[in-house]
Amino acid sequence: MTQMKRLFLAALMCLPLLAAAQTKVKETEVPKSVLLALEKTYESYKVKTWYQAPGQYIAEFVTDGQNGRCYFTANGDWQYSSFPVALEECPTMMNTYFVNNYPGYRIKSTEYVEEMSGDNYYRMVIVKKGLGSADCEMIFDTRGKLQRSTAPDPDVVKKDYYTHSNPEDVTSDEETSKTKKSNKKRSKPVEDVPEVEAFEPSQAIAANFAKRYPATRLSAGPDWYERSGDECVAYYANNQKNKFEAVYSMSEEKLIKTGKVLAKDRYTSAILKYLNEKYKGEKYRVEKMVVYEFDAKYRGADGKKPKPYTYVVVSQKASGHKLKYTRMEFDNTGKFTGLLAQPLDPRDVQ
Repeated sequence: MTQMKRLFLAALMCLPLLAAAQTKVKETEVPKSVLLALEKTYESYKVKTWYQAPGQYIAEFVTDGQNGRCYFTANGDWQYSSFPVALEECPTMMNTYFVNNYPGYRIKSTEYVEEMSGDNYYRMVIVKKGLGSADCEMIFDTRGKLQRSTAPDPDVVKKDYYTHSNPEDVTSDEETSKTKKSNKKRSKPVEDVPEVEAFEPSQAIAANFAKRYPATRLSAGPDWYERSGDECVAYYANNQKNKFEAVYSMSEEKLIKTGKVLAKDRYTSAILKYLNEKYKGEKYRVEKMVVYEFDAKYRGADGKKPKPYTYVVVSQKASGHKLKYTRMEFDNTGKFTGLLAQPLDPRDVQ
């Protein structure tokens, strides 16, 4: 890695500190060298707000229909630009790394960064669920491979999460022996249900949901939960008892997608065929199959509406009288696209 790239990544990790020191300024207070640098960097743009930070000027702007921020030195040298990106638009490897290594964490934001040298990156900010947790940052290349991180060691995170979620049996040998004698029948598999934190959506999100789905058309819900990646979800059922999930962006306060929970007789045949081949000779059960369709007004980073996809949870009996869950995603043709390592939210199958 070049010295310039190391300096850039170090500066990128300091973005939260710089953001805290930013002051809004008028365009007339911005040096001409900075204004000219912006014109040279982007042919078409519209500046919404200018900010000043120690040794920096930041333009909050729109270019090609995308909101972003452009960073310049006080001398007018372009440093980098950052653009918010939906998690669905990030490389699959990036999300896979997060879900496989940081259980108990949530994604606060993801963004695409254009660097002055021509190298582009993705930046993900994660935080441990709960109050008072500090933000952690991870830098990925355009393929989704991790380059640098301020997050804790993944092995430590997973060990702590497992210990918290699966406390060891502290009964003595004598108590254990008595328990075995008193229980003639083996206990049924149980789910490991985590403690659920109460969540309330913003007034704008709640109002949007109520307008789309009036209470007179619902037989249950909405029950709100927070998800990773700046998302929250409302679980509800219509008067026909069909179950749905409405997923919203918490920062933009807009509907992203709606998921329909399929009845068993409506499961996608192509997906069932894949599962039968994958678990050939093994016992398994489809716990949940949800088809997600994006809102008509939602657009991805490429300016297009993403295609529908399906989320599936499969269970198998494991040791210790528990169930092992495998979480998978499939595209709109029923083709397998990837694995998820943890539940989408506290309401999801645990």
